[in-house]
Amino acid sequence: MPFKDIRYKEPKYPHQAYEERVVAFIDLLGFSDMVGHTEANVKELRHLTAALKSLYERIWSWEADGSNSSFAFTQFSDSIVISALAESSDSYEMLMQVLIGVMELVDSYEILVRGGIARGKLIHDRTMLVGPAMVEAYHLESKKAIYPRIIIDEALKTQFDADVEEYIKTHTTLSEVPRFNKMFKQDDDGWFYLDYIDPAPEYNIELNPDEHLKVLDELVANGLQSEDTRVRAKYEWLEKKVDAARIHQQTHPEDYVID
Repeated sequence: MPFKDIRYKEPKYPHQAYEERVVAFIDLLGFSDMVGHTEANVKELRHLTAALKSLYERIWSWEADGSNSSFAFTQFSDSIVISALAESSDSYEMLMQVLIGVMELVDSYEILVRGGIARGKLIHDRTMLVGPAMVEAYHLESKKAIYPRIIIDEALKTQFDADVEEYIKTHTTLSEVPRFNKMFKQDDDGWFYLDYIDPAPEYNIELNPDEHLKVLDELVANGLQSEDTRVRAKYEWLEKKVDAARIHQQTHPEDYVID
């Protein structure tokens, strides 16, 4: 079903009816260690709260344009949940802002994330977060994502691409991002994930690709020193993606130029 034009209004009676929403459940990796450093170090506390605030402001900067988007944002401990109405362009804009926000977390705060994206019935407003879509997004993050990536089910990705393509045919709102289908990349195990490591330039206009990979190199080097084999496996995955991204930059520089 193609996206609908909407001016979002919260339900007249909150908490009493599900909406069809696309939801991203995001976990900040290494959060316990970060929090442990904040009690005795004010700079670490400011660094952590600034990181959380950066993603919050990234999402709501889109809301501030007066479009009355259907975005919803909840943060608790190391978890961040962001959602938008499924059958509207808000769902695309929301995922685009999540992608850019994750790159900012990496480059400015050296924080990696893991997550899952689902679609389904959900109540998500200022005080309530409940529904099957939330359960599915959490399941994807905690059981399937494994590595520092935000994954989306293949069927949902296919449906999402079709909705965006249909919308672009008759609207100009999304035409500024012609390579919308480059937002995700398929991994070796079949899962599609938001490509924050080697994104299309339309999603990377605020960041320097070379510096971005250098930050990721540092994160990999530190992560591979862990004595926990499960932690090292995550950074071994990331190392392979960073190496592939650097080869891509060197062999296809034209891919990093916005037409």
